Amino acid sequence: MYERLQELISSGDYKEALYELQEEFFHIDRKTDKDAARLCLLEASLWEMLEDTTAEFDAIARGLKYDPCNYELFYMLGLIYKDINLNKAYLCVQQALLYCEVPEDAATIKDMLFELKKDSSLRVKKLSVMVLSYNDLEFLRKCIESIENTCFMEDIEVVVVDNDSTDVLVKEFLKEKRATAKYTFKLIESGENLGFPLGCNLGARNCDRDRDIFFLNNDAVLMPNSVFFLRMGLYENKNVGAVSALSNSASLQEVEPLCFEKYAGKKLENCWHKKLALDESLKIFGNYSKDNAVPRHNPYIRRFRLTGFALMVSKEALDAVAPDREVFDGRFSPGYFEDDDLGIRIARAGFMQYVCDNSFIYHHGGGGFEGHNEAMENSRKKFIDKWGFDIWSFSLQWDEACAAIVAIYDERREPLRVIDFTCGFGATASFLKHEIPDIYVAGVCRTSFAAGIANNMADEVAWGDLNLCRLPWKDHSFDVALIDRNDVCKVRASQYIKQNGIIIDEGFV
Repeated sequence: MYERLQELISSGDYKEALYELQEEFFHIDRKTDKDAARLCLLEASLWEMLEDTTAEFDAIARGLKYDPCNYELFYMLGLIYKDINLNKAYLCVQQALLYCEVPEDAATIKDMLFELKKDSSLRVKKLSVMVLSYNDLEFLRKCIESIENTCFMEDIEVVVVDNDSTDVLVKEFLKEKRATAKYTFKLIESGENLGFPLGCNLGARNCDRDRDIFFLNNDAVLMPNSVFFLRMGLYENKNVGAVSALSNSASLQEVEPLCFEKYAGKKLENCWHKKLALDESLKIFGNYSKDNAVPRHNPYIRRFRLTGFALMVSKEALDAVAPDREVFDGRFSPGYFEDDDLGIRIARAGFMQYVCDNSFIYHHGGGGFEGHNEAMENSRKKFIDKWGFDIWSFSLQWDEACAAIVAIYDERREPLRVIDFTCGFGATASFLKHEIPDIYVAGVCRTSFAAGIANNMADEVAWGDLNLCRLPWKDHSFDVALIDRNDVCKVRASQYIKQNGIIIDEGFV
C-alpha cells in the first residue's frame, strides 16, 4: 500500500507526491486505523523533505490519533525535538522503543537513545510511581495493570504503600505482585491507616531519591501515552516542577460530561462514570483519550496548584520543597488541601506547574474516607490558618471576562495585550494564555506574596496599591484592562489602555 507515494517521495518528486497524498487522504475514512496512520507517516516524511516542520508535526499528531502505538511516528517526533529540546527528544525516542516490535528498527532506536544519553545536558530522570493503596482490589488491579501496559518499565519503579487495608485479597495481590513483578516493585505496609498525606510521605521516602515521583491514586487508571505526555510537560523546560492530567473526575481538571457523550452514544450527567459499569466507563474514557491524547502546539495550562490524584513532581522541585521527602504537610491528615498546600510551596519555590491537556487519566473518585465532608472543611480551615487566605477564592478564572476577551480576539485576529488589575494568583491569566497563545497578560497584584504565585501564570506581574503604585509598563500600551470597580477606578485603567482599548468590569460583562 502507498507504493507510488513512497516512490515519489524517495525520488524527490514532491509536487506529484502532494497530489498523490491528497488523493489518498480523500479516502482515509475507508482505511483501517493502522493504514491511516501509515499514510500520516508518509505525509510527515514529505513535509520533512520540504522543510515544513509545523506541517510535519501536525501530520504526526494526526497519525497518532489513528494509531497511538505507532513507533515510527514517535521516532519522527523525536527527530523534530532533537535540536530543540533534547529531553523531549529522548522521551519520544524512548516511547518509540516501547512500541517497536521490529528487531532491526529497535536496534536503530536504541542507538539513537545511546547517542542522546551521551549529551551531558540531558536531564531526564527515571520515574517512581507511588501508589497509596487502601482496599478496592478491582481498582487497584486495573491501576497497576495500566502502569505495566502503558509505561516504559525499564525507567519505572512502582512503590505501593498499603495503608492498612482491611481486605485480605488486596494484601495478597500486592504480595504476589512483589514476588512476581519483572520490574522494581516495592511494597511498604504501613501497619496503620496513616491517611493520604502521611501515607504518600512514607511512599516518597521509599522512592529512589534520584527519580521524579508520580503520585497516583489507587482508583486511577492510566491511558496509553498519558505518562508520556506528562513527562513531556515536566521536561518542557527546566522551570517546570509539577504536572498533572485531565480526567473525568478531578477538581479543576475535569473534562465536561458533554465531551464524552459522542463516545457513550447517550446523554451523560455529572459523575456519569459511577452510574455505569467500570469496564464501560473505561471504554468511553479510553476512546475519548485516543482521539485527544496527541501532540499539540500549546498543550500546557499554567496552574499554581494541581489535584493530587495523579501528580508528577520533578526531583528538582522535590529537593527544593521536600528535601526530606516529607512531600505533603501532615497537618492535613487524613486528607484534603494537602495538594493545594504543595502547589503553593512549589510555586513559591519558583517552579511552573502544568495541567497537560493531552494527557488523560481515568479517576473513579469517591468519598475517600468516612466523614470526608467534615475532613474537607477541617483541612480548609487548616489551610487558611497556615497561609492566611482561602485558596478557593483564587482558584477560578473570571469566566465572563475571559469570554469577552476571546470574543475580542476572534473579531480582531491579532495579538492582544491585557493588563489585569484583578490578577490575584493568576487564574484568569492562565486561562487566557492557554486559549489565546499569542496574548500577553500583565498582572497587577495586591501583595508580593500574590505576585510571587502569579509570576508563574502571567507574562509579567507588579504589585502594590492597585490605584496608586507605579507600574513598569508604558501608558496606553494595552488593548484590554480588567478591573473590579470596587478596587480600581476607570481613570487608573484608562491610563494604560490604547485609544481604542476596552475596559472590562462587572458592568461590561
